[in-house]
Order: sequence, then C-alpha cells, then structure tokens
Amino acid sequence: MKRLISVACIAIYSAFPQVTLGAQTLPTVAAYGVDSSQVGDYVGQTVNDLIFSFILELRSYRITDLRTQKPPADLTVPEGMDYVFHGALSNQPNGVRLELTLRGGAQDVTRKISRVYENTNRVLLESRMLVRDLFDQSVPLPDPIGSASPAAAPEAAAPLPSLDSLSGTWAGEAGVEKILILRGGKGVMILSSGVSLSLSLDYRGGVLVVTQKGALNPRQFLDLPEPVARQAAATLTPWEWDFSVDSSGKRLSGRKKITSVTHDGTAILKTAQEEVPVEWER
Repeated sequence: MKRLISVACIAIYSAFPQVTLGAQTLPTVAAYGVDSSQVGDYVGQTVNDLIFSFILELRSYRITDLRTQKPPADLTVPEGMDYVFHGALSNQPNGVRLELTLRGGAQDVTRKISRVYENTNRVLLESRMLVRDLFDQSVPLPDPIGSASPAAAPEAAAPLPSLDSLSGTWAGEAGVEKILILRGGKGVMILSSGVSLSLSLDYRGGVLVVTQKGALNPRQFLDLPEPVARQAAATLTPWEWDFSVDSSGKRLSGRKKITSVTHDGTAILKTAQEEVPVEWER
C-alpha cells in the first residue's frame, strides 16, 4: 500500500509545476474522471489523480477539471468546450485494463486507447505514454483491445498467430545481434556484447508480451560505467516488450519497457521508467 502511494505521489508532484497553460487560444478539454467502480475507492482515486496529472502536463490543451461530475451518457462535448475526456479502469483475468477516450474537435472525432497492465503499480508507472498518445492527434490509434465499432462488429477479428508459429530468427533492435524465438513460448536474445538473455513469450489481451527471464547481467548495460552497471543489474527490473503482430507473422512492432539511469559514475542517483519504440523482423 505504501509503495502505491509513493509511486503515485512522485508522478503527480512532478507534473503539477507545469499546470499553468496560459494561452487562451488552446483547445479546451472537459476532463471527467476515470470510472474505477470495479477496482475500489483507494486504487481508483490514486489512478484518477495520476491520470489527471498526466493530462495537465500537456502544453497544447487547456484543461477544465470535472472529475467530481458524471460524464454525459453519450459523451457529448459540453457547451463551451472543444473536447471531452473520460476513462475507465476495470479488472481483467490477466491484470487491470485502462481505457481512455477523447472526443471532439472540428470533426467530432472519438479517439480511444486502452491497455491491460499486469497490476495497478504498472498502471501508475507506465500510463503516461497512453495519455500522451491519446491526446497527440498525429498518433494513429488502433481499436482499443476488447472493443469494436458497430460497423466492424460483424467481422471476426483475425486470429493471432500461435506462439509456435513465431519460431525463428529475428533481428532489428539496436544493440541486439539476433533473437531466437523457440517453441513453447520461450526465446533467447543475443546482445552485441555477446550476452545471452532468456525470454518468455505470452499473449495478454491481444498483445504479445516478451519478458526477460532470470537475473540481469551487467553486460546488458554497456552504456553505463562498470560499477553502475553492476548496481543496475542487481536492482533494476527486467526488460519487457509489448508487440502487435502483423498479419504475415513476420514483423513485430511495439515498445520496449526499460529503466533509464542517472548516475555519478559510481552509483545510481535516479531511475525513470521509459518506453522505446522497437521492431523485430524475421
């Protein structure tokens, strides 16, 4: 419980110094809350505050806080506003699903984005990118996992390739010589440094999740001085990738989740969670 509070507080307080938006010509957003009735009041309030702090970081919108009010049932844009924002947090068999919706603009477009996280701590650590992608109009969004538009409903979704069908040699990521995907949801990544990392593969909510297994190796962190790399290997979380699989089963596109490090040459001073776009090709 204390960990949940500390993670949220760090993110929220880092965001609030940027609240002043100033320019009156910015598009306005009526920001309603994230419906969290399925996950409990404490977790819901924490996630609500955090998501709102991420929205406040956006410099290209002017935000009106309506979290204490219920959003319109049809999510229409309130009079005097350009956009309306709303979200929902729900329990899933494999974690917690966060879905965010932004509607409005000159063409009254509805944008939706969602992701299933392993747990609520993951939501707190990694949902900033979800908010940024939702509000960045230049980012094309796929249909949220688990939802479909009425027009698309009659069409059956294309089945995901089996994990065994992905077996083979893959490449494409910087600093990686090759990736061997094996049968049974296992794999091996060989870094340019010669280090081999064990991997596990699994589908979660329609997303291919690849996770580094076993202990971290200091030689995965060649960009760090040796004493810092040893500390990083002992304290940081394993690498993880979230991929979408193209219809041919020969390209994986997604994000690599890593921890960036600030150090003084001998010790880690600060860490931050980051997501880096990556592609693997067979």
